[in-house]
Amino acid sequence: MKELELRLAFVFYGGVSLAIYMHGVSREVLNLVRASASRAAGNGRIYVAPSLDRPASPSEKVYRDILDRIAGTIDIRVVADAIAGASAGGVNGIMLARALAHDLPLDSHRDLWLKNADVTELARPQNGFSRYLKSGVSPVLDTLISRQLKARIKDPETRDKLRTFMQSRWFKPPFSGSRYIGWMLDACAAMDEHMEEGRTLIPRGQTLDLFVTLTDYYGQRRRIRIDDPNFIEELDHRRILNFHAMHRMPGDLLSQFGSECIPELVFAARATSSFPGAFAPATVSEMDHALKKFRLPWPNRTAFLAKGLEIEPEQPGYRCFVDGSVVMNKPFGPVIDVIKQRPASREVARRLVYVDPAPGGVEAVEENGQPMPSFFRTILASLAHIPRNEPIGDDLRDIEARNRRGHWLAETIAAADPVVDKAVRKILRGRTRIKAEALTKYRALANADAHTQAGYAFLNYQSLKLHAICERLSDLIAAMAGPTGRAERKDALLWLIGSHFAGLAKDSGEGPPDPDTEVVGLLRGLDVDYRVRRLRFAIRKLNGLYHRVREMDDDGQAIAGLDHLKSRLYQQIDNLRWRWREDFYGEDSRSLAEDLCQVLSQPPEEGPDRTTLLRELLEHLAHLMGLQDLDRMQDEVFAELTQDPLLADAVGRELTERYVGFAFYDLVTFPLLQSNDFSEVSEILVDRISPRDAGSFGADGFELKGENLNAFGAFFNRRWREHDYLWGRLNAADRLISIVLSAAGTKILSPEDERACRHAIFSAILDEEEQVLTADPELIPPIREQIAALAGETVDFCI
Repeated sequence: MKELELRLAFVFYGGVSLAIYMHGVSREVLNLVRASASRAAGNGRIYVAPSLDRPASPSEKVYRDILDRIAGTIDIRVVADAIAGASAGGVNGIMLARALAHDLPLDSHRDLWLKNADVTELARPQNGFSRYLKSGVSPVLDTLISRQLKARIKDPETRDKLRTFMQSRWFKPPFSGSRYIGWMLDACAAMDEHMEEGRTLIPRGQTLDLFVTLTDYYGQRRRIRIDDPNFIEELDHRRILNFHAMHRMPGDLLSQFGSECIPELVFAARATSSFPGAFAPATVSEMDHALKKFRLPWPNRTAFLAKGLEIEPEQPGYRCFVDGSVVMNKPFGPVIDVIKQRPASREVARRLVYVDPAPGGVEAVEENGQPMPSFFRTILASLAHIPRNEPIGDDLRDIEARNRRGHWLAETIAAADPVVDKAVRKILRGRTRIKAEALTKYRALANADAHTQAGYAFLNYQSLKLHAICERLSDLIAAMAGPTGRAERKDALLWLIGSHFAGLAKDSGEGPPDPDTEVVGLLRGLDVDYRVRRLRFAIRKLNGLYHRVREMDDDGQAIAGLDHLKSRLYQQIDNLRWRWREDFYGEDSRSLAEDLCQVLSQPPEEGPDRTTLLRELLEHLAHLMGLQDLDRMQDEVFAELTQDPLLADAVGRELTERYVGFAFYDLVTFPLLQSNDFSEVSEILVDRISPRDAGSFGADGFELKGENLNAFGAFFNRRWREHDYLWGRLNAADRLISIVLSAAGTKILSPEDERACRHAIFSAILDEEEQVLTADPELIPPIREQIAALAGETVDFCI
């Protein structure tokens, strides 16, 4: 049976009260991923660790049964790689990431959304006298609502709440940031009632990344080097917060989504959704005050302010943050960057799914066919609508370019295979049982042979490697020297390290390197990424061998052996990646980095010699990295592979040959890819979830109630919130099933079976929500009639 990993990355747009629709989408994403993880755990797979005590919901059971139904042809595992969100999408991204990282439910969060996402709950407490004075304008407001908003605001609840809202303090943000913080703290606390140590939906060896955009109102000063003058300074208002969780080994989850991280996550939610005019800007002082009120600690305050916000922890001062959609409403970039480096445990299908609750149509604008915009419309469009609707074409073109590079890479590797096979077999001379010491020697011979055959092309290859290490070291040393001012330190370090490496390359001469030169010693001691590429290249080959092993594997032991080997290789990759983290190093390393950066902040003619300090630091880092010890450990892994009777004859030799001969491939692929990850070269396909894409419910989809009142509508009406939330779930379920079936391949299910699957999931969702969504008795019955008509008489799906 073929196995496939469906790896999903999500981008949640901003949308004010349309956050409630996106919460419904988040619920279905969680249900699908959890169904896949529970299914894997039930089948004896230990690469995920879902909660075993919490029963599955009806919709989760349906997703699991759908995966079981198609498993006769293809076994699909669904994994979430990354999430990015802005404004309302940022809030939903934060909660979904917490749920995925620690296998937490979102049920209580639904109740908080439906109750608290209301103007009466979010509004600031009003001064009684002020409200008394403004009560006289009620007739005027009634006239305004009736004439200007017309039929959209016939609903009595919405009309009454809109009147109350418009009587709030004028020229002050009507919504309370402190109330919002309290609500988010309550939501996280309700989720944490289900927290279990070690439980996660992240596969072992993998990482879940979350990106949340903020707008730094006053901006951060950035220094940019130019020719004349030496530098200029600009203000950077864009802030992208990155939280992640790494499932390193069973029971070892390194997470920034746990209970101790709630304050910074809530601050991110408050800041990213601080819609201008509705909320006051978010400040650290406001967060401190709220935590004090709730008697909650903020254990990571210092690190978060310094690293995430680049603020001195003791002096947050005037720094304030507004809605993330102001600078980036559609945060594709961070997600695209991170999923390029995501390895997979099996053959992989990648999908980037973006959630757009209000996709705008593109209408033809004929000459003189549109009226000249008015004064206020021009201002509003320039300040709000146009910036929040920047096109995503550039991001999608980046994905297309990456897909093309993937095809070129696969073709390049295939073309190099015969040449490399011949060279490596000449070195190995038919040996089938190879000890670790011999494998180390053969690797060195293959490296020397590859470099010699490269001729002058080696100079370009070496230059690219030195440039990549220069970037890595600059990032690492700048981070080790302190959390604030990293950008300026990195710029100075790039110049210093780049100049030093250029001198080393020049001294090394032309052609293949002498093993005794300083540049070779530097690469041997600091080139972490070469080792990562080598292991991921071996994993890429390993993934392609599963089908062959499966054909000869009667009892599953050989497949289990491959899984174990891959687990060990991922563990080695994890060990290597830690070498680029500042927290891998101790106080001595930080002191050396601080000394070097301090000297760089002085005029060149003052202080100690910079190159001497740099050499000392590089030698110190190379010693601590211990890459040659890790090389020996990796050699031992592959030496054991050649001794395994289950794998040696079938795939052990091929994997060992790829590992030994990697230098040949790296010479041609690294200049092409200039990346550390080519474990697989699958395409990234893009899918959208939006009301317009609810294909099972008609070509035109449905309309969200929250789109009214400039996307604030759902804050004024409980029934509208329930409507949008329910349709978020139904819409997402419909689209996620399409994505799963698309990844599985065409004709995986008959049209009748596919309709039965959709009927089952829609019915399960309605069954779950029928006792909760009671504000509008007319909401669910028509939908039941609609899905019954969709299914016709073909429904035989049982759960």
